[in-house]
Order: sequence, then C-alpha cells, then structure tokens
Amino acid sequence: MIARPLRFLWVLAVWLSLLTAAEAQTPIPIGEINPRTGILAAQGTAVHEGIIVAVEEANARGGIRGRPIQLLSRDDEGKPERAIAAAEELISRQQAIALIGGYVDSLVGPISEVAERGRVPYVATASLDERLTQRGARHFFRVSSLESYVRVTTGIIRDLFQARNVAILYSVTPGASQLAQRQREIFVRAGIKVTVFEPFSPGLSDFTPFLSRVRDQGVEVLLSDTFFGDHLLLVRQMAQQGIRVAAFLGAFGMEFPQVITELGPASEGLYGTTSWQPGVNLGGNEEASRAFIEAFQKRFGRPPVPLTMHGYAAARTLLSAIETVMARGASLTREAVREALTQADVETPLGRVKFDGKGDPLYYDRVIVQVQGGRHVVVYPPDRARAPARYPASR
Repeated sequence: MIARPLRFLWVLAVWLSLLTAAEAQTPIPIGEINPRTGILAAQGTAVHEGIIVAVEEANARGGIRGRPIQLLSRDDEGKPERAIAAAEELISRQQAIALIGGYVDSLVGPISEVAERGRVPYVATASLDERLTQRGARHFFRVSSLESYVRVTTGIIRDLFQARNVAILYSVTPGASQLAQRQREIFVRAGIKVTVFEPFSPGLSDFTPFLSRVRDQGVEVLLSDTFFGDHLLLVRQMAQQGIRVAAFLGAFGMEFPQVITELGPASEGLYGTTSWQPGVNLGGNEEASRAFIEAFQKRFGRPPVPLTMHGYAAARTLLSAIETVMARGASLTREAVREALTQADVETPLGRVKFDGKGDPLYYDRVIVQVQGGRHVVVYPPDRARAPARYPASR
C-alpha cells in the first residue's frame, strides 16, 4: 500500500503529466484582420489566402512543438470601425497571442493602436504610412515599406524615361498620399515639372476633370498612386476621351494578372510595381516560390496573385517567432513573441524578412513591370530587368 505522502506525490505527478499533455495540444490562437468584403475585398482576400497557406503548412507538420495554430479570421469590411472592433475582440475575448493582416493604412493604423494598447504584437501585411513606425510603438511590425515604392517609381521616370512633365493622381489614403508627396519632391529637385497633382477619395467614378488637365498640360507620364479598380477606370476613361501619354504607371495593383484579363489589348504597355508574382523572374528564392505556387494551386485551385505573398511571408515570420519562443522553453506570452519578432530573420519568396528597431523591414524591395505581349515583364531597375522598357508606349 502506498504511503499517504508518496500517494500524494504520485497523484501530483500524474496530474502534472496530464496537464502538460493537455497544454501541448492546446491550439495557439492568432488573430487575423483583413477586408474580405467591400471595395478592398480582392486585396484583403489575397492577403488572407497567403496567411492560410502558411498556417496550414505549419499545422500539416504537426503545428509548433506539437501545438496546432488556430487562425481566427475577421473581416473588417474595409471600415476602420470594424477593424477596431475586430482587434479588440481578438485581443480580449479570444486571447490571440498576436495579430496579423491588414490592407491600407486607414485600416492598419487603427488596428495597430489597439494592439499597442493591449501590448499585443501585430505584423501588418500591407502598410506604408511612415508615421506608424515613427511613433515609438513597440508592438508594430510590417513586411512592406514606402521607400522601395518611392525609389523605383521615381527612378524609372527620371533616369530611364527622362520625362520632363509628369502628372500624379493619388488616393487620400495615408500611404498613397505620402508616396505622392515624396515623388513630387524628388521630381522637383530633378527639374521635372509636376503640372498636375491631384488627390481624390476612394470610390470616385469620374476622372474626366483630372484627365482633361492631363491632356491640356501635355503630360508625358501619368503616375497613378491608387488601387486596382481605379487604374482600370482611368485607363478606360483615357481611351474614351482619346487621351494618350507616353507611360501610365500604377503604384498599387497594376501587377495583378486581372489587369490583363480585364483590359485585354488596352493593357499593353502599362506599367506597375511588384515585389513578387508568379511568372515574373525576380531572381533568388525560385525553388521556394515554386513550392508556394504549387501549394496555393492545390489549396485554392488557381494561381496566387502577387499580394498573396505578403500574407504568406508575414505569417511565416510570425510563426517563426512563435517557434523561437517555444524552442527556448520559455512561456508563450505576447511579450515573448514580440521580443522574438525583433530578432526574426526569415528567408521567404518575398525576400529576407528582418525588422529594424522601428518595426520596418530592412530588405523589402520592389521592381517595375510592364505589360508586354500579354504578360508582365520586369523592366526596371536595370540589374533586375528581363526586357527593355517600351517607351513611349502607344497610349
């Protein structure tokens, strides 16, 4: 017969063993917030699907140290108030260990404020607003940044096109507004005239007044710092009015394959920017890119769009940080994950993801693509180009 003290110790050991086993199987909750309905649904869904692939890959390998990842997805509908409510619910009620996602800073910014107040790490998937990393926030990280957009969009116009007269149209979202301001400053310093500089609110259905000024001022290059649907409308309305420019360059969304399918022959010669996309050889990480494309195709029955990789790379980085914490044998807390993110260094098809002391990515890069022969081709910068730019385009 087991003596009472020994029996107590035996029961305690069994109880602790069962508790440890139960904890090992407890899901790790990650909160995701993206606009999956509304005017930004295409972009938010693309990011969401990239995150899904990364999480499902991790769970297929047995999770992290035996614990499955539970992705708690919320749709902010493209509305800041919905984004705030989702962040608060995921942090307080669902006890998410971290937040991920976000498209455009009018949504990312409010989420980041909630995350900072709750001391929860937040990895933003598509964020450019430079103010977000200049305010001393400890819990904010992002895989994209404004600087690369500025560098390639101004570089091709100044150095390759050598244009002398430029028009800039930009959405009043934070990132787009800052991009437009930075572009104008660089052009002015280079002696390039910005004869039309026009902001507009998302959802505008008639660009006729703006396009009339583009025609009247003899603009050579139209720089469109706005989103996918706006680009399509602009190109169509330019055709309707018989307005031609030497180059049309769209900062966001022109890399989507749907530009070609939607516009058909009218897409020829259009320019956009990209950081990664299927069928565009950016150099490096080709094997990882192929593996991701195959996994995505198997999961969703279609190829991924460029923005999908932002979700995938961000999720891979967050999961790596969680793995780091658990590998150390430390308690899996929000603060421990935040600390691991400050030290993260992850190779992804998007490139190397490592953050500086403010949460900005150190190695995020973009290139300029042009639609040539019905496909996107890298044309700038010169060391990454796969074909010469066709300038002026017949537009």
